[in-house]
Amino acid sequence: MKRAALIGIIVLSSVACLWLLLAWLSETESNYQPADNNSTATTNAVPTAVYQPHSFAGGEIATYKIKLGGITLGKCTFRADLLDDNGTAQWRFTLKGGALGGIVQYDSTSHVNASFNHSISYHTVQKDAASRVVDLAFDEKNLKVKRRLNGNSDGEVDTKPNTLDPISVIFKFRELDLAQTGTVASHVSDGKGTFPVKINVIGPQKIKIGDQEFNAILVEPDLGNLRGVFNKDPKAKLQIWLSADAHRVPLRIRTKIARGNFITELEDYQRPDSN
Repeated sequence: MKRAALIGIIVLSSVACLWLLLAWLSETESNYQPADNNSTATTNAVPTAVYQPHSFAGGEIATYKIKLGGITLGKCTFRADLLDDNGTAQWRFTLKGGALGGIVQYDSTSHVNASFNHSISYHTVQKDAASRVVDLAFDEKNLKVKRRLNGNSDGEVDTKPNTLDPISVIFKFRELDLAQTGTVASHVSDGKGTFPVKINVIGPQKIKIGDQEFNAILVEPDLGNLRGVFNKDPKAKLQIWLSADAHRVPLRIRTKIARGNFITELEDYQRPDSN
């Protein structure tokens, strides 16, 4: 009996040591350097008809670690680009991520008009237990969006003026006046429904990523109408800590759902030099 108890203690101690080692190896060190709030916008010169953001910039790349219980599960990268499509400018936003050694993969691309007030298309490839390919085609003139699932037609819903997709709306958050709370002048559609963007500004906070401390602003987008895990879990919550500087970069994203408390922290940030 004593021998069995001793073996159990040794096994538990080994597991605990392994978990602590993984947590130590998973520690995020961020290279982000806060912007000078007195500086001018860093977006390269573009025609006046094209939206000129005051926070994000064309060519910007941000890479994050995804964690659960302090252990790194994978990474994801957000990117913003200003494209020239046969003489017509448009914004492209991408999200690429993977976890658990490639078992889970997510690849999403959003195209938005030059004015950054209405999506053109949205394409996402999701590989996990519920693998799927989703395409959204936005009709800004007729206020419609058509959805295709795995290449097959999957319905059409009405939209509103200033409707964005689930990826570009994240960049929209960064452009907001964070002195305001509640509904902003935009909508979001996932192809199954269209609803107003709502965001609650909690206020300034200090956070640490690795050994570095940052001034941040905590915001909580309202996910009440969003499909997927957020719609299925009434207690789900999304929290975003934006840098309290001119760039409003998401430093940390916390997703609270029934499956766990997922933390996404900024590891690497690249931004093109201004002209």
